[in-house]
Amino acid sequence: MVAANDVLLDSSVMKYSPTDCQRPEVLNKKLIKGKILLCGYSYNFVVGTASMKKVSETAKALGAVGFVLCVENVSPGTKFDPVPVGLPGILITDVRKSKVLDLLLIVSICLLKA
Repeated sequence: MVAANDVLLDSSVMKYSPTDCQRPEVLNKKLIKGKILLCGYSYNFVVGTASMKKVSETAKALGAVGFVLCVENVSPGTKFDPVPVGLPGILITDVRKSKVLDLLLIVSICLLKA
């Protein structure tokens, strides 16, 4: 598993909110290929300039085997509708209450040893 902010091509791409995984050209494909890509839910999702579908497309273009989209702060009453995507992925709506990241880390380590 790799976090988007750990696989930036260079620091100048920060103006594009690279952690929301919307632009494959700002992330290092060599470091992502065959791994699960960990992305962050930014304000861009709220205003509609970012989407889960684009996260999936970015992860696929970079050779990831799947993706995790984590929401750290969410407003009460926020609704997350299901979105069909072409790659295994999960949306974690409250990272503080989730044990999914722990499980994914264990799975990722096991896959590396296989």
